[in-house]
Amino acid sequence: MITETSTKTELLTAVEEAITELVTLISSLDETQVNTVPYEGSWTAGQLFSHVTKSISGMAGAMQSESALAGRDPGEKIAMLKNIFLNFSTKMQSPDFIVPDDGPFQKQATIDALTSTFEKMKEGANKANLNGLVTGLPFGDVTKLELLHFVLYHTQRHLHQLKNIVAALK
Repeated sequence: MITETSTKTELLTAVEEAITELVTLISSLDETQVNTVPYEGSWTAGQLFSHVTKSISGMAGAMQSESALAGRDPGEKIAMLKNIFLNFSTKMQSPDFIVPDDGPFQKQATIDALTSTFEKMKEGANKANLNGLVTGLPFGDVTKLELLHFVLYHTQRHLHQLKNIVAALK
């Protein structure tokens, strides 16, 4: 279980496990299902992958950015991020810059885009000082440690959503 004191390796492994689960779920769908809206108000599986890929891509850039040290507990906002993103009873609105395109999406291309984007984020995270502060994000200024937790919780939120999408399509 991931905690506020988890190591960088543990966090990246947990994110990778969530991404592997996403890939397994979308792989169970055919090309038509990847682009089918399963129920009112939902994205397609392809759109969900596009959104997660865009988000992780932004975090990869943030991990590589120059940043001053936070001057505070680098894990101060972890619990808040967890409470926000793992509260599945709340409906959230995506910031415009990571809203997915309408598609259609090709299943393998979406898988490849997500996995390669995660690898770039992982490379950046492995080189980053996790006490560095990233400013100007939609959820405020956070440390790179908090960003890793965000990536995990955000990915887990969409894993939960994809499970619902797949269940509705089967």
